Amino acid sequence: MVMTPQSMTGYGRDISGKFRVEIRSSNHKNLDVQINAPSYLFSCEPGIKKIVKKKFSRGRIEIYVRKQEEDNVKLKVNKPLAREYYNALVSLRDELSISDNIKIDILASQRDIFLADEPEIDVSGFYATLEAALEELNKTRVEEGENLIHDITERIRLIEQYTANIEQNRAEFTAVARERLQERLKEFLGDLQIDEHRLIQETAILVEKSDITEEIVRIKSHMGHFEQTLKSADTIGKKLDFIIQELRREINTIGSKAQDFGIANNVVEVKHELEKIREQIQNLQ
Repeated sequence: MVMTPQSMTGYGRDISGKFRVEIRSSNHKNLDVQINAPSYLFSCEPGIKKIVKKKFSRGRIEIYVRKQEEDNVKLKVNKPLAREYYNALVSLRDELSISDNIKIDILASQRDIFLADEPEIDVSGFYATLEAALEELNKTRVEEGENLIHDITERIRLIEQYTANIEQNRAEFTAVARERLQERLKEFLGDLQIDEHRLIQETAILVEKSDITEEIVRIKSHMGHFEQTLKSADTIGKKLDFIIQELRREINTIGSKAQDFGIANNVVEVKHELEKIREQIQNLQ
């Protein structure tokens, strides 16, 4: 199995001898191999699927094999079937009192009485063509995978910056929370004296309710795990999707706790980047 992170989208083709093989790959949660080949290659389908499974673990793989052209095609006649057609037509003619003779062109129109000899198949040549097409498919999937990973990495850098902004805004919010609360109390109480001890308690409660320290710690942990997985030589799409779900859960919690406009803005930006990353990793094997 290929151990390089790659996209599930790709294309491969090879033409050699009498064979032409085209392969298209697209997104699929598992590996789904579809084969469109001439009837004389039906016996090769288990072997084709076995080869594909050794190279890929996810994606819809559609394999098209162009029909082999033969210079000397030989036809056989199913004589017993032709005789039955003839006898049936004679019986019908006599029963209906039809005077016309049964001509050869009537029988010739019955295609199922003609059989074409199965062509001799160069099995090793076919598999060589298939392998070459699969190799090209693998190459395009790897190249596209590298582009996806580059884009995801850039978005991870942005999320790290937005997370740092949230931390900074959180520190500033804690520092001025007491002052803000005191101002709001003055608006309600007017000239009445504010209980300093009560003010300290209310400030502590406000800070506690909006505390996002644990969420930030978990986000950093998930981000580290995400980057390690992104660099691993393995099937990573499903793993990354799970980590993204965890990151979204943490950032949603921060958003619900946010008491600061700056934090709320950065939460929106993180959600936006997470959604873009989620879309990208849907195409990773």
